[in-house]
Amino acid sequence: MNTLPFIVPENESNVRLARLLILIQSLGVSKKGKLLLNIEKLSIYDYLVRNPVLLQRLLETEDQGKLMDLQEKEIDSIESLFPNRASLYDYSTIRKITYTLIYNEYISVEHNKEGHIFYFATESGIEFVEQLESIYFNRIKELSKVLIPLQKFSASQLLKTLKTINYGVVYK
Repeated sequence: MNTLPFIVPENESNVRLARLLILIQSLGVSKKGKLLLNIEKLSIYDYLVRNPVLLQRLLETEDQGKLMDLQEKEIDSIESLFPNRASLYDYSTIRKITYTLIYNEYISVEHNKEGHIFYFATESGIEFVEQLESIYFNRIKELSKVLIPLQKFSASQLLKTLKTINYGVVYK
């Protein structure tokens, strides 16, 4: 028996490229020009935009829950009921995607004194994000804006808070 490959549209490589580029363009640099986005934070932000229910719960723990409304399709999806925590720590896939974005000159990187790498969008990356128009990408752009208040937290602080949030189906 031959099995047909099943591709989750959200995990398709071009969709992931665009989603990460939106996140880097929206969250890579503070208003004051400080670089903020390392691979750990990028992984967390990617996880949160793919799991808006968890994003809203995280925002509620920081008294920012009114920043977003969930869509019906986001509440009852399999992904929202059973989120995959492993993707929070999947840096190898994100590195491959960022290499592609760097190669295509959509993003660039800088190192700080400690050797940490920070990502930011180039002019061509910003222009590309502005051209992305679909219901899905517009929602990712909205959710990226909602993440702005979380920029002040380190990756370890975000992970610590995420661990306190009930994952998946909670029976009462």
